[in-house]
Amino acid sequence: MNFSSALRYPFVNFAKVFSIVLVMTIAMALFTLLFFNSFDVAGFEAALDNWVNSPDVSHLELPDVGLGGPAIMGMFGMFAVAVVSGLWLSGYSVSVLRALLRDDEQLPAIQFGRDMIAGLYLLLAGIGYALLFFALIFCEVVVLGFTSGLGSINGFLGMAVFLLTIGAAAVMGWAYFVGMARMAAEGNQRAAWQLRHNMRIARQNWRWGAFLLLYMVLLSLGYGMISSLVGGVFGGFAGAAGATLSIILYYFFQLMQHFSTQHLIAQYALAIGIGDGKAKAGETMLV
Repeated sequence: MNFSSALRYPFVNFAKVFSIVLVMTIAMALFTLLFFNSFDVAGFEAALDNWVNSPDVSHLELPDVGLGGPAIMGMFGMFAVAVVSGLWLSGYSVSVLRALLRDDEQLPAIQFGRDMIAGLYLLLAGIGYALLFFALIFCEVVVLGFTSGLGSINGFLGMAVFLLTIGAAAVMGWAYFVGMARMAAEGNQRAAWQLRHNMRIARQNWRWGAFLLLYMVLLSLGYGMISSLVGGVFGGFAGAAGATLSIILYYFFQLMQHFSTQHLIAQYALAIGIGDGKAKAGETMLV
């Protein structure tokens, strides 16, 4: 796995990444401005301050602060944009992986309907993994409850359960990526649903999964630091310009990190034999 190539990937496709950023920004900014221009924010803040600072709050009620139809439309619009963009981006990631598995370093064409369907499949797969994880937690709590009177034995059992939980979470996360990569490589949406098979592949290739996790953490830290620095420089703008700039910066760094991560997942998939590639000696270099 090559960390530097994952970093370069979104910059190679900078024009397309930024065009996606602009589309998302325009959609979110329209509803954000609709909400804040239709909602009496100052009145709400004053009422809340009066409610907090009053010595007798038992009989206070917040006054009407102007949360009318346009403000509600803006609020639901922001929620809809967040959900739709999240589903689309998740599904588009399958197309990105498919291109990368074919050694194509260019972002693929956007097919909104197909990407949304793929995103829904991945969402359902994610819910499946989450239910398995919660079932594991429930079983662990029950076991620890029955052994609570065993003293030091319960303490050792608790440590074992903690390590099991961390390991299970890691394997399920890798299995989700395995399912996504198999969807891309096989063109079969049901691959994301084959939880047991995907978890077996992830568990058998846990060393590659550990490298993937390490590189993803490094990406998150790197992009997070740069985002904080840029936000500190441009964070002083107020009004509509400031809100729009904040949305642009948020989407920009989120998407840059996302596509770098997709490149890492493609490398992980090739390393464990999904697609046309196989694991090769020397691929664990950081640069």
